[in-house]
Amino acid sequence: MIHSVSANQPSFHTVNFTTGLNVILAERSEASTEKDTRNGLGKSTLIEIIDFCLGSRARKGKGLVIEPLEQWAFTLELTLGGNRVKVTRAVTEHNRIVVEGSTKGWIEQPDRDVKSGEMIYTVERWRKILGWALFSIPMSTGSVKYKPSFRSLVSYMVRRGPSAYLSPFQHTARQQTWDVQLHTAYLLGMNWEYPSRLKSLKDREEGVKAIETAIKTGAMEGAIGTVGELETQRIQLEQQTTSAKQALDTFKVHPQYESVQQDADRFTQEIHDLANRNVTYRRRLSRYQESIKEEKPPAGMSLERLYEESGLLFPDAVKRSLDDVRVFHQRVVSNRRDFLETEITRIQKVISEREEQIKELTDQRAEVLEVLQTHGALQEITKLQERYVELRGSLDRVQTRLREMKNLTATKREVKAAKAELVQTAEQDHEQRVGVWSEAVRLFNEHSQALYKSPGRLVIDVGEKGYEYQVEIERSGSEGIGKMKIFCFDLAVLQVQMQIPHGIDFLIHDTLMYDSVDGRQRALAFERAHEVTTSLGGQYICTINSDMVPIEDFSKGFDFQQHVQLTLSDATPSDSLLGIHFERPGK
Repeated sequence: MIHSVSANQPSFHTVNFTTGLNVILAERSEASTEKDTRNGLGKSTLIEIIDFCLGSRARKGKGLVIEPLEQWAFTLELTLGGNRVKVTRAVTEHNRIVVEGSTKGWIEQPDRDVKSGEMIYTVERWRKILGWALFSIPMSTGSVKYKPSFRSLVSYMVRRGPSAYLSPFQHTARQQTWDVQLHTAYLLGMNWEYPSRLKSLKDREEGVKAIETAIKTGAMEGAIGTVGELETQRIQLEQQTTSAKQALDTFKVHPQYESVQQDADRFTQEIHDLANRNVTYRRRLSRYQESIKEEKPPAGMSLERLYEESGLLFPDAVKRSLDDVRVFHQRVVSNRRDFLETEITRIQKVISEREEQIKELTDQRAEVLEVLQTHGALQEITKLQERYVELRGSLDRVQTRLREMKNLTATKREVKAAKAELVQTAEQDHEQRVGVWSEAVRLFNEHSQALYKSPGRLVIDVGEKGYEYQVEIERSGSEGIGKMKIFCFDLAVLQVQMQIPHGIDFLIHDTLMYDSVDGRQRALAFERAHEVTTSLGGQYICTINSDMVPIEDFSKGFDFQQHVQLTLSDATPSDSLLGIHFERPGK
């Protein structure tokens, strides 16, 4: 319970609170014009101060952490964890919470400031104390990533700013779905671990999708294609890598590899030259062998017989000349045969010698080629090594991507199975806790019926997307009824919380809650809040402008004015909450 709010500056209007309805009223003075508003009187600032002392985030230049308030420190007196204490937070030292009073029984004790002797908490530790004392949040929730946050929970009970009045289940427009599901479930006494685990599974699912997108777009090196295509790449690369490795292992470097290669080329050239020359000689040999067959001496007495057959007679002298010619011709033919036989013999010998040379050169070249086949140059082994390293790297990348893709597939199956199992577990748990959440449904229906004479509906579903919450009140659609849905829900949550140990016992609404709400419903809401909180020993704190107070609509016997704890006015700056005039940055 909050007992009072005060400050270290004398101009501040201290406000005290009691159980039941507590109203901060903003009045417009008679001197103010129609154009004047009551913004700046301090209604929202009071809620901001309470939230500041409850460990809200402090940012320089924002909220209370502004230059005009540098010398200010605000004090909240409240009952917490069974002890009535005062907690003070200064604007300039906003990470330091000073606690006055007994903290006996608290799960963590404050530290003593060596210089001042004050008992202090850091804001982080203070939030843990508040989470334990107001919402029974354990000091440690292990390694759970998504878990109840005091700041998120208290933001439902101390709604600040227009975005806090858009939905019963959200305290800010930027609130994520899992945050809404988890903290609403916690406030209603449901299983908050279900949305927590579901969010973790969705994170894994989104991670898988992100990697799949990266693969499809080629953002991940060596990962293009399906698992089957990558398997084919793997097999090809394994074969190529094995071949490259074998070539590398059996490769021998010859120190004079290039010289040996030149010898092989030279032997080949010489063999070709000898073979070509033998071809020429063989043609000549063939001609000589044909010629020697045709070289025959002329037939004896053929000329003489020719003359006799023609009737001519040769004298003896002519006959002797013919004999001489015959002898000469025989000698010529004989010499010609001798020449041919000699040439044939010589050419055959040359051809034979060349063939012998060709054989020797061929043998020598074979030896050299064997060296070339079994050895290589230093440059070649370097290239082989580079090739092997390149193949090995490609294979490693493909194998890595293949494992990742198989893991992705396995993860997708695991996530899908885990989600199905989680939904089943959540449905069973939801059924088992029917008594808990039914209480919230019942209370919401009662409050809505108290305001509109017809029961509204708080619907809680559980499915694959997690918890789904809805509220319905007949004639929904107007902004005013939308605000009253939030009112009914918040009041039901306060009742649920006050039924459990260390449950929060106060609810705070800004004047925004009553904008656009019919006067009759406003009056019924004030009376309902007072009735419920008084019966439970809790508090309902609200701020409202005086012209929004539905005096004529209150029930007989309900004295609204007795619940006004502080009246602010725009008559002079001293009539505002802080008692001073100051401008906020940006205004």
